Amino acid sequence: MFNKLKLIKAVVYRLYSSLITFIIAYLLTKNLFASISIGIIDSLIKIFSYYAFDEIWAKITGFKTKPAVIFLTGLSGSGKTTIAKALVEKYKQKGVVPVLLDGDEIRKVIHQTGFDEDSRKKHNLNVGYMASLLESQGNVVIVSLISPYLDTRNEIRAMCKKFIEVYVSTDIKVCIERDPKGLYAKAITGEIKEFTGISSPYFAPENPEVILDTQVLSIAACTEKIFKASNK
Repeated sequence: MFNKLKLIKAVVYRLYSSLITFIIAYLLTKNLFASISIGIIDSLIKIFSYYAFDEIWAKITGFKTKPAVIFLTGLSGSGKTTIAKALVEKYKQKGVVPVLLDGDEIRKVIHQTGFDEDSRKKHNLNVGYMASLLESQGNVVIVSLISPYLDTRNEIRAMCKKFIEVYVSTDIKVCIERDPKGLYAKAITGEIKEFTGISSPYFAPENPEVILDTQVLSIAACTEKIFKASNK
């Protein structure tokens, strides 16, 4: 598909570059007409070769991605963050650097006021809005967030142009056995209130683009499955 933004970027860059070419040509030739001609010809050739090269490169490598929001949702300990980080590396291998919005890291920036339903929904929508803005700027955005409410995830979907919902469906028993942060143990004893899966509900996606169970699939297999789904 013809990309107007890329062409505009190429034009602006070449106008800047052609000015440099003109100055160098004039310093060497002292001929104003010849220098202007060289600058214009150089600019016209490179404007279109810049855009064409990007298209040709995509065909040679067999990979060209579009901006998207890849939204991983699931219980704590299900494997979301591990998969998200592996997916980032997968994209980097293809020459694309995605933006990762991970739940634990986001809380350091966007302070969540509480864990009641309203507070969670507001927090999730804030993250979703951030992801949609980054997507609109041409990024692949990978979100790793429990995001327990179906209606909130659907609102986030509506914000995005290309939304890939990934349900990390690892059973809660497995998550409890893993419990890398000791959160489930505290939630079961009542030390942590309103904990998703124990004292607060999780509403599974109805029609996610990808379903993953890390008890069955390896991280590499999960990553590959998401990568294929997001680049159809």
